[in-house]
Amino acid sequence: MADVVFSRAIGLLVFLAYIADTQQWRFFEAREHYRKTAKVPPGYHQEDLDRGFNVTGMFAWSRHPNFAFEQAVWVTVYVWAAYITKGIVNWTIAGPLCYMVLFQASTWLTELLSRRKYPEYEEYQTRVGKFVPNLPGGRPGDFSDLRKDK
Repeated sequence: MADVVFSRAIGLLVFLAYIADTQQWRFFEAREHYRKTAKVPPGYHQEDLDRGFNVTGMFAWSRHPNFAFEQAVWVTVYVWAAYITKGIVNWTIAGPLCYMVLFQASTWLTELLSRRKYPEYEEYQTRVGKFVPNLPGGRPGDFSDLRKDK
């Protein structure tokens, strides 16, 4: 039963990472279309495309949902191995530790460059958690409170 639960959890996390990657890809396609044609594609707001970075879909909840799900895959592999071996110390801990160190470093650099490139990125950082969503009650991560067409 544990194999079924863990393998399905990993499958779900891979699927969610795929969804986040797809949302990011579609946003950048829409932004390029808008830059070339000056027409806002259906499902997007001009303010979002002008902003330059994605704040829609999963990106309204997490600044890096794809990174979060990818890291969660490796943590789940480790937890699965720990469950099977009945011990928290086993060789599979190397995967998530290395992956998280890599993602922390690359995310730090990505965010530094984004803050320099996009004037509103610092505000986005206050609204949206890096990997895990902020507690409810704050300002919306999709900047919908600032839209002209409310």
